[in-house]
Amino acid sequence: LIKLMQIWNCNIQNTAAVIHVSGYEGRDVNVSCSYGEGYESYEKYLCRNDCGNSDVLITTTKAKKNKYSIYDDKKRRVFTTTLSDLSSVDAGKYWCGVTRTGKDIYTEVRLFVCICQLGDLSGGGPH
Repeated sequence: LIKLMQIWNCNIQNTAAVIHVSGYEGRDVNVSCSYGEGYESYEKYLCRNDCGNSDVLITTTKAKKNKYSIYDDKKRRVFTTTLSDLSSVDAGKYWCGVTRTGKDIYTEVRLFVCICQLGDLSGGGPH
């Protein structure tokens, strides 16, 4: 039963205004955020906490920083941030942001990190 719950928790789908993303400890995960027409040339970013300057993890003006990389697909109007080598401290609330004059546009992201043994994912026990 524990194995099934771990797998279920790792397959949470998007709901309404919050983007739910799950990944496995030690692996990479992609966080994809869409934006409206007309914002293709604006700077995008991923941040945590209150999204102050020190909370911004990466921006589209700097495509790679530490364990983060970002790519803006302007035709699809989606920017994707990759978090590498996930650990339990990466779990939590993030914000996708689009910089604009006045108040930036934010979308909430909830990242779940599954701490599973490889055997937990196969569904089988020891042979």
